[in-house]
Amino acid sequence: MTILIRNALCGGELTDLYIDNGRITMRGSQLAVSADMVIEQNGKLAIPGFVDCHAHIDKSNLNIGGKNPYRHGTGAVKGALTREAKQSFTVEDIYRRAERVLQTAIASGTLVMRTNCDVDRFVGLKGVEALLRLKEDYSDRIELQIAAFAQEGIFQDEVTAGYLEEALRMGADLIGGHSMTCGEGERHIDFILELAAKYGKEADFHLDESGNRENYLLPYTAEKMRSLGMAGHVNAIHLCTLAALNEAELEEALLSLREAHMKVTVAPTAISTRHIAPVKRLLEAGIPVGLGSDNIRDFFNPLGSGDLKLAATLLAYSQAFFTEDERCALWRMMTDGGAEVLALPAYGLFVGAPAHVTLFDTDSITDVLACQLQPSTTIRFGRLL
Repeated sequence: MTILIRNALCGGELTDLYIDNGRITMRGSQLAVSADMVIEQNGKLAIPGFVDCHAHIDKSNLNIGGKNPYRHGTGAVKGALTREAKQSFTVEDIYRRAERVLQTAIASGTLVMRTNCDVDRFVGLKGVEALLRLKEDYSDRIELQIAAFAQEGIFQDEVTAGYLEEALRMGADLIGGHSMTCGEGERHIDFILELAAKYGKEADFHLDESGNRENYLLPYTAEKMRSLGMAGHVNAIHLCTLAALNEAELEEALLSLREAHMKVTVAPTAISTRHIAPVKRLLEAGIPVGLGSDNIRDFFNPLGSGDLKLAATLLAYSQAFFTEDERCALWRMMTDGGAEVLALPAYGLFVGAPAHVTLFDTDSITDVLACQLQPSTTIRFGRLL
């Protein structure tokens, strides 16, 4: 099927897009071609789709239907509740709950989502098995990246280290770590980065998440990355401790990030319990920054859905992304910036790219965010969804 999209607003310019055999084969002004379907966009927005750089869909939707009601408590208490719940997880249960998130993400315009997936003595490899099947089942609608995640630490038992390596052999896309879990700190960072280097994978890190100085391991992580040749291959999630640094310390931290070519993902829902990283400073320093949905309807967050626009709006309010330039920067975090964080090789509306096109019935990114607009049309691999 061929599709011609006329007068779409792409990156600030009006253009036509011609789709044939699942790819964009022509782009230009007033293309003189016929097509099986013509979509008149009339100067309204077109993007490939949103990029959600961080979620936990294996643990999502635990409080659906009155189950596991949310209650306030410390992170340790919420972690204990999650560990208890994980012991009853099944592959089918994980699949169903995660599928609900994917369906919402697709409907809201997300093209790529990266999720961490717990791998530990409580849940074993059930989450990886479920999400690999979900990834395959939905591969024609969304790209799902799976990070095998050491949520409960690595050295607390005799099985987790082996499970993490097995998850990569099963097909997990990358490895995930948590620098402040179980007091493992530097040893945890070493294991995750060395495993990533061994398999030629990227690494996700929940890094400096607590916001406390005693958990500040960004400089160590950056130096370890350089020593292993992992520069440019680590996505640091949260970096909340950056908000606690003085100006001189923050400049040193930004220098460490630049020298290690570290990428950053912020999860604005963390604002409920701590300060989040100063995103404008990160962007000004030239650090690639993406947005993540993070926890969705679980013991840590009773809200959320998988619609990245919710996270973007929360960041806009919490750090005043209000001017036109700031709104454009926020939009880039959801699109091209997120694609840079996740190292997506073919993200964009260019000739030869896979025909992923998400259309909105407005010419204003402000409308999309302020009104939480859903796409008017979604095309994936040249197919109308």
